[in-house]
Amino acid sequence: MFRQMYRELTGHEVTGVSNEIPEHVNSYMDGLQKAFQGELSAVEKYRKIWFGLPYGIYKDTLYGIILDEQKHADKYNNLLLQNLGMEPAYNIGNHQVIR
Repeated sequence: MFRQMYRELTGHEVTGVSNEIPEHVNSYMDGLQKAFQGELSAVEKYRKIWFGLPYGIYKDTLYGIILDEQKHADKYNNLLLQNLGMEPAYNIGNHQVIR
């Protein structure tokens, strides 16, 4: 999807392949923490892109992706808190409040 957006906005193809090597984690909690930080980093990266897009379908699409990344971060945060023994007490809207 991002390749298509880039091509339609710039008229150029994206070239190259990601060489990203999956990181090894030492524990379940380390994995949750890295995943949580990864989601927050993705939100920041996509927000920077979002601010540069013209109004229209691409901006709307990226906004939906940002919201999804934030939901993923919320879920990882919840798992981290549960594993630390901090159970959510109740919900306010879509957010859990900790006792």
